[in-house]
Amino acid sequence: MDTAQTKKYHKAEERLSKDRQAEVAGFAAESLLFLLREDYRIYASHLSKKLGLILTEDDFTPQEVAQIFFIAFRDRVEDFFGNPTEGPFKAMAKDVSILAEYVWADPGRVEYLTATIHKEYSLTTHSVNTMFVGLALFTLVTAGKFRQADLVDVALGLLLHDVGMIQVPRFVLDRAGYLVQRDRTSIENHVEAGESMMMRLRIQSQIILDCMRQHHERLDGSGYPNRRFKKDISLIGKVCAVADSFCAMVCERPFREPKDIPKAVVTLAKDTAKYEPVLTKLLAVLMIQGGKLRTEMTVVE
Repeated sequence: MDTAQTKKYHKAEERLSKDRQAEVAGFAAESLLFLLREDYRIYASHLSKKLGLILTEDDFTPQEVAQIFFIAFRDRVEDFFGNPTEGPFKAMAKDVSILAEYVWADPGRVEYLTATIHKEYSLTTHSVNTMFVGLALFTLVTAGKFRQADLVDVALGLLLHDVGMIQVPRFVLDRAGYLVQRDRTSIENHVEAGESMMMRLRIQSQIILDCMRQHHERLDGSGYPNRRFKKDISLIGKVCAVADSFCAMVCERPFREPKDIPKAVVTLAKDTAKYEPVLTKLLAVLMIQGGKLRTEMTVVE
């Protein structure tokens, strides 16, 4: 019986000489190279730049894959928000299509995505959090009955719902207490600003535009910018409203403490005048019960 010994060959993040690079390539070709679990976080940061490999990599747990997606989209969104032009948008959309393929293959994977929510607030983090939570709600409320192409647009719409906020001054977003009308108007105008950006990029997807136009609309007509009522708000608009509000509640802000997850869920579930009850019930399933409970849900119209 043949025996072998495994030894540490090289430490992550240290530079390899050309000779050592060739040796490593040889080891890999012979399946004699292994990655220590303690170095997976470093590998994950590299893999986040080439997300296509996620679809063929078998050694990551679903939790690790979710974290890789978070790192990837945090970086892609930051690039796009800093330069909202066609190049960064296409790079982001390419990664979104990989996420959609990953979820399409097994919709249950969205539960791991929702477990990656980051509590430290930034516009970038909030956008990724909202995409993961909204994507999970959408796959559940539609019972998996959606096209893969629609899943791409849903993810993009959720990810970009607040892109217009990049035009709102930071001091306004972080201000504690009562906002004067001028500042409130500046914030509310982010909806129109985001839509204008999409028009400049020639984005015409109804799903993406509905996310932007409707994520602050409320069932009782108290939202903005158009004070729509329940029947005039699309499914994705209702999904984005719940995901956006929930993710905002659980994040730290300079002017308030974050709500813990159960309290945020209960707050939304109680507000049946503003938020779709079917969706807030699904949110509770996801965020409190870990997605393990499956119930018969009424179709949201």
